[in-house]
Amino acid sequence: MQSCSEEHHPNCESNEPGVQQLERTAALFKALGDPSRLILLYRLRHGELCVGDLVTSDDKLSTVSARLQTLLNANLVARRRDARHLYYRLADQHVVEMIENALVHANESN
Repeated sequence: MQSCSEEHHPNCESNEPGVQQLERTAALFKALGDPSRLILLYRLRHGELCVGDLVTSDDKLSTVSARLQTLLNANLVARRRDARHLYYRLADQHVVEMIENALVHANESN
């Protein structure tokens, strides 16, 4: 006897992502789960910025650096060193789209 889902979606199990893929995705959402890290991603949507340019009067450089490291570990940002400065940028266009879609989705009225 088939379950209801098997009747409607006979190949659903073959389309499921693997455990590693799900773990990486969960880590990505965990990195996105802090509003202060989301703000950093939002500020980077138009291009590369130096760490110092991302620090506000409410933050310490070390705090912003730690947040950027979390985003780097989640492959959401990339960085490069130029002399004494570190520059960060979004890893790719998917990050921009993901942030914009999440903002729209979170603010939709039901």
